[in-house]
Amino acid sequence: ACDTVVAAIVGAAGLPSTLAAANAGKRILLANKESIVVAGSLLMRAVVKSGAQLLPIDSEHNAIFQCLPAPGIGAARQSGVRRIVLTASGGPFRGWNREQLATVTPEQACAHPKWRMGRKISVDSATLMNKGLEVIEARWLFDAAPEAIEVAVHPQSLVHSLVEYVDGSTLAQLGNPDMRTALAYGLAFPERIDAGVPPLDLFAAARLDFEPPDETAFPCLALARAALNAGPVATTALNAANEIAVSAFLQRRLAFLDIPALIESVLARCSGETADELDALLELDARARHLAQHLIDTHASQGKLPQ
Repeated sequence: ACDTVVAAIVGAAGLPSTLAAANAGKRILLANKESIVVAGSLLMRAVVKSGAQLLPIDSEHNAIFQCLPAPGIGAARQSGVRRIVLTASGGPFRGWNREQLATVTPEQACAHPKWRMGRKISVDSATLMNKGLEVIEARWLFDAAPEAIEVAVHPQSLVHSLVEYVDGSTLAQLGNPDMRTALAYGLAFPERIDAGVPPLDLFAAARLDFEPPDETAFPCLALARAALNAGPVATTALNAANEIAVSAFLQRRLAFLDIPALIESVLARCSGETADELDALLELDARARHLAQHLIDTHASQGKLPQ
């Protein structure tokens, strides 16, 4: 039997297999952030109960893992950490305003300036929803308080994330934007192996820039934070609505700025519901998708999203 599994199925579809691996006590190289967004508490409880090992291989969370004291996972609140800073490239539309974003095409949204990724995650990066999902993921992976997780736009994509400690120290993990580094770290942990990635040339990089995200032009980040504070029903609905919205955008059935508008509509209609077990969360996920699709169909017939 294989003791190490890579959880990389895109979207909430990866949740059942990831949870099964956690219940079986496997070593999980986690690339599927949506499974934690939907069922973070359930997944982390399963990891603790079975003695499974969870190693994040998204570049940002892998960087945080490396900057935290061992064992990394679940260590933030017990290790003198003041805050976790997730870095974001800013995507292809960094610096754009809402007027410019109104006519964005799928081809433009998928043309990421730094990373080679699939179409869905490329759109998530362009809307900053990917960073919102990563905030939710970091809360559960590292047992970090939501208010202690921040996002900084770093266009060079060389600093993959940072951890600030109460003594004034800030540790950062740097490297060229290449997923082979994080994957090799996960596969060889606790050892390190040659990943085939060129070493970082600090003199060629010359400068490192950081700026706050523009949540007016890119409201998905704020929507994700609000969902995290509201609980698992909201994060499940957020993820479901986003997956449907991104698919519709890629099919040219929804405008770029309609993605956050649709998600906000679905979240408003799911407020007040409760779900804290897997079956209930999966049922909610299905209902949120159906609702999102209904709103898109209504949009197609009426020319606007229902309020």
